[in-house]
Amino acid sequence: MKRLTLSAGLIAAVVLFACKSQSANTTETEPADEFKVGKVVYHLSRCNGSCPSMDLEIDSARNVYVNREFYKSKSEMDSAKSGIFKGKLTAAQDTQLVAVLKKSNLDSLAFPEVGIADVSETTIIVYYNGKRKHLTSARPPQEANDLIMFLKSVGNDSTLVRTTDVKELEK
Repeated sequence: MKRLTLSAGLIAAVVLFACKSQSANTTETEPADEFKVGKVVYHLSRCNGSCPSMDLEIDSARNVYVNREFYKSKSEMDSAKSGIFKGKLTAAQDTQLVAVLKKSNLDSLAFPEVGIADVSETTIIVYYNGKRKHLTSARPPQEANDLIMFLKSVGNDSTLVRTTDVKELEK
């Protein structure tokens, strides 16, 4: 009887160790510091002048959609630069997106409320690591500068293709 109990205990230990080893192997393939980007939405509103406006989305498949308006003067739009465009992030842009999002420290990043009506307002919505971060301000903090510059560069990319597809982006 003692042998049977000892054997059953040994088998149980082996089974538990095997289960624990398998679960440990699955976490080894996904490092704890891996950053998963679902979707990024960027809005830049028009100011009370000739400031450009932009609505941009980068989806989980890294497809880019942008609707942008540039102005020659306060009331004259630059039709050559303005319009609706689509494309796809390059591998280098995808790597840069992840790097700039990590550097932005999204978990602690906050945009101050500013009650100014005549300047552009910036909105960034990021889905990452199972979370959603929504930021809006007329005066984004310096910690967001690299992210904003990257999103503007994607939206102004001359390799994007003009399209007539109209898409409503999350606000």
